Amino acid sequence: MSWSGEAYDAWYERPWGGYASAVETGAVLAATGPLAGRRVLDAGCGTGRLLASLAAGGAGAVGVDLSPTMLAVAARRTGAPLVRGDVGALPFPHAAFDAVVGVAVLEFVGDPAVVVAELCRVVRPGGRVVLGVLNPRSPWGAARRRELREPPWSAAGFLTRRRLRELARPYGRSTVRGVLFLPGPVPGMSCLGPVTECLGRLAPSTGAFQVLTIHRR
Repeated sequence: MSWSGEAYDAWYERPWGGYASAVETGAVLAATGPLAGRRVLDAGCGTGRLLASLAAGGAGAVGVDLSPTMLAVAARRTGAPLVRGDVGALPFPHAAFDAVVGVAVLEFVGDPAVVVAELCRVVRPGGRVVLGVLNPRSPWGAARRRELREPPWSAAGFLTRRRLRELARPYGRSTVRGVLFLPGPVPGMSCLGPVTECLGRLAPSTGAFQVLTIHRR
């Protein structure tokens, strides 16, 4: 997978990319809760796909990302405000948002604890921080074992469910939910996918996408 904005975004147009994105986005939006009238930050917004969904749901959504090529694509997708910045040192005041979301961010930062602290800093008391992370200990991870040993994945620091809970503990009550149980593109994906999502609730730790929700004190 390339990190250039255009090539990264094109992955979502493939059958598996579109399916995975729909499952992941649905899980993040469900964890975030009602959006209308709420101020929501998409931390590490990339090319703006999730950001556009937040805005479409009525949120006052703002995106922040360090990559100018990602932000250039996002600017063509959504009219939501975009800020170039580091998720570990956000250019926003304390308690500026009702919620913060971030997908595949913690795996690619130097110190996840610093980033979680910063994301929680900009959320008001009673708000939520919702973070989606990838899980190599899943059918998806097993099917891509070789790929995950190559760039950019070889630089990723994948986080266990236990580690996610540890990161969240200082800031409030937390939950971790697993989704995306297919190992990859398979025939009949649109029909088989919902079945595996239902069955996957019995073993949430095997989901390729783990959603951490922090209910801010």
